[in-house]
Amino acid sequence: MTDRSVSIASSTQAGGQLPVALRAVDVCKAYDEGPVRIQVLDHVNLSVAAGEMVAIIGASGSGKSTLLHILGLLDAADSGRVEVAGVAGMGLSESQRSALRNRSLGFVYQFHHLLNEFSAVENVAMPLIVRRMPRHEARAQALAVLEQVGLAARAEHYPGQLSGGERQRVALARALVTRPACVLADEPTGNLDRHTAHAMFDLLERLNRESGTAFIIVTHDPELASRADRRLVMSEGRLEAEQA
Repeated sequence: MTDRSVSIASSTQAGGQLPVALRAVDVCKAYDEGPVRIQVLDHVNLSVAAGEMVAIIGASGSGKSTLLHILGLLDAADSGRVEVAGVAGMGLSESQRSALRNRSLGFVYQFHHLLNEFSAVENVAMPLIVRRMPRHEARAQALAVLEQVGLAARAEHYPGQLSGGERQRVALARALVTRPACVLADEPTGNLDRHTAHAMFDLLERLNRESGTAFIIVTHDPELASRADRRLVMSEGRLEAEQA
């Protein structure tokens, strides 16, 4: 695309345009390696609608994870801006960014990053407890989401008592428990065997449809990418639509 931008095609629901869950405008990021300055992100533009699933693919080291960290307000861009559910992330204090992440974003990584000393339901409830929701309400909401991912019967089990696929489903439940505008997933099936990965694909698709939450998934898995609404390629710092 000549303007190096990737935007969602116009989406309508009941005659109106869907709200934008996450937007990046002219995002640039560079790192210095000795005397060499490496441009990791070069004027990246992205707009993702509510309920849309977008897959980002590309070679290792192409900047996919760097982009995801900036979209998740975990890292700062050198220039450009990121908007989450209509709120600009740039210029916010760290506490304001944390509150915006907690309110509007969910995160799933290749490794589940669960807290081993807490049960599944306690891990899922943690983002709600952080926002000071009463514990009984947080627990009830966490149990409801665990039921959605098929783990209600394992709610009181600890991560060490769960399989790899179960731990990743707990991580997904934790990402969804706050009902975020967008979930950012970095290689969510990268540590799973093929059978478990297939089940995870199915679950991601179902929850995306049912929740109306947008998903941005960084993946090396061509099957997962093929099941997204859009497939984008990160190459030489630029984000482009995948060529047919």
